[in-house]
Amino acid sequence: MNKKLGLFINEAKKEKISLSRVTLESQIDIAIEDVPRREYKIQTGNRFFNHMLTGIASRACLNFDITYTPTIAEPLDHIVVEDTGLALGRAVREMLDARKEEGVNQRGFYTVAFDEALVAVTLAFDGRAYTFLRGEVPGMKLEQVEDILSTNLRQFFDGFSQGAGCVVQVQFFAGEDSHHTWEAAFKAFGEALRESLGPCPYRAGTTIGLKGTGMEGKL
Repeated sequence: MNKKLGLFINEAKKEKISLSRVTLESQIDIAIEDVPRREYKIQTGNRFFNHMLTGIASRACLNFDITYTPTIAEPLDHIVVEDTGLALGRAVREMLDARKEEGVNQRGFYTVAFDEALVAVTLAFDGRAYTFLRGEVPGMKLEQVEDILSTNLRQFFDGFSQGAGCVVQVQFFAGEDSHHTWEAAFKAFGEALRESLGPCPYRAGTTIGLKGTGMEGKL
């Protein structure tokens, strides 16, 4: 293992963030762009998780380049999903910080209906890392979803929350098909993210948290 460990910001602008997160378990390379739409480059090694990340990018109106590379540890889905969430959360935090001077919403809420599934997501980027998944329905309780376990999909939201200093609330109202239910959750997440990154001149130079410091410490 010759790679230096840590989190490295390669580019940080209002419209583009590029970073790498390297640990003994994984290397996640991420770029998010708020520019005209192009083909996404998403490869985590898990087909359904790739599909979910594509749903986030599409609904958030962001271009995603996300690549997972194993370092020493086995490429376990739990590690892949959580570490991707951590790195993506940090990239979003960097984009929020880059937009702070001009004013940015820093919070979002959206409900998505996907066939029989109905899921709402609320995001609040006030420096507090908490994740809550509420309202269990059959579609979220099934153990296997395509080529991944439901319990591993949950790790994305935990990782993102920690990486971004964000409260993530996912409310499941309805869902019978596990594919539909989780896809509704990730698409609602993308919509809430799009709203969070939108301009809010009233908040120029400030945060939504009353303490005014945003994220206390960056991972």
